[in-house]
Amino acid sequence: MKQWKSIASKLIMVIFVGVLFFSVQTNTYAATVGDKLTAPEAGWTRYDDTNPAIVYTDGYDVSYRWVDANLYNGSASPNSNSAIPSTSKGKVRFKFVGTKFRIIAVGGSNRASNVDIYVDGVKDSFTLNNTSTTNNWQTLAYEVLDLKYGVHEIVMNNFVPSVTTNTPFGLDAIDIDDTGYLINTNLSAPVNLSAAAAIEKINLSWTAVTNATSYNVKRSTTTGGPYETIASSVTNATYSDINVTSDVKYYYVVTAVNAAGESISSNEASAIPLGQPVTGNAILTIYLTNGTEKEYDLSMAEVNAFITWYENKQAGTGKASYVIDKHDNNKGPFTSRKDYVIFDKILTFSVDEYSAK
Repeated sequence: MKQWKSIASKLIMVIFVGVLFFSVQTNTYAATVGDKLTAPEAGWTRYDDTNPAIVYTDGYDVSYRWVDANLYNGSASPNSNSAIPSTSKGKVRFKFVGTKFRIIAVGGSNRASNVDIYVDGVKDSFTLNNTSTTNNWQTLAYEVLDLKYGVHEIVMNNFVPSVTTNTPFGLDAIDIDDTGYLINTNLSAPVNLSAAAAIEKINLSWTAVTNATSYNVKRSTTTGGPYETIASSVTNATYSDINVTSDVKYYYVVTAVNAAGESISSNEASAIPLGQPVTGNAILTIYLTNGTEKEYDLSMAEVNAFITWYENKQAGTGKASYVIDKHDNNKGPFTSRKDYVIFDKILTFSVDEYSAK
C-alpha cells in the first residue's frame, strides 16, 4: 500500500576554504506520493476527471460530482457516498498508451481509507485517509513509473470510507507521460496502414474510421515506439512525410480522433525514403518457390522500391503482390506489360548492379 510522504527541507553543511557555511536547501526531486501537485511536472500531461476517456461504471454516479475552486479544473468525481451504491461500490477505468501514470485526488481525515487499483490486472491499493482535518487538495495519491511502453488498462474500485459518514474516492485528475495519451475506447483504430517509399518522402495511407473527425500521425526510428506525433488534425486517410532523411528507416502508427478523444494506434508500418534518383541500373532476379526465375532490367530506383515493398510485407504490412513494369521488354502491340509478383511465392532474389553506357 502506498503511504503518505512529504518533501522536507534539509540542512546542508558546506565547508569551503576553511569557512563553515550553513544553508537551507529545498529538495528538488520529483513529487512523491502524498505531495500536493497542482500541475503536471515536466514530461507529464494532465487529464481532468471529466475527460470522456475516463469511464465511470457499476453504479458510480457522476451526477454527484464535487465542485470546488480548489480542485483541478474545479471538479472531482464524485464526492458523496450516494454516488457509490453499497451493492456495487462503483468502478473507474481508463486505458492509456505510455509508460507511467499518476492518480490525483483529495486526501484528509474523512477520505477513503482504501482504494483497490488494478494495473493491467495486477491488484494494488492506496489510501486517501490521513490525520489532516482539512482537505489535502490535488494530492498525488498513487503512481506507477516503470511500465513498458504500450497500452495499459487501469481499474479502480472498492472505495471504502473509514467510517460510513466519510466521503469516498473523488478522482480529481490523471497524469500520464507526455509521450502517451488516454485512449478513447469508443473509437476504432485505423487499419491497413501502409508506408510507401518515395524520393525524399514516405507516403502513408490507411482505411478511414467511422466517426473520426481527424487523425494523428506518429513516427519513431525504433519499432514499437515510443512515437512522436508529427502531424495532427489530418482529415484525409493519407499523409506524406517529407521531413525525412534518406537511408533512415521510419516506423509509423496512426490514431483516429474525435471530440471524445484519441483511439488506440493502428498497425505499425515502416519504410526507408529514397534519395535522389540513382542513375545506375541493375538486373533484378527473383527466384520463385516453384523453381522458376524471373529477370528484370530495372533502374536502381525501381529496384529500391521493390526491396521496400518486400521488407514491409515481410514485416506484415502492405499488399500481397507487387507490380513490375516490363518497359524494357515490351514486345508486340501492347501499350504496357506488367508482371504481378506474389510475395509468398518468392523464395529469394538477387540484385546485380551495372553502369549503363
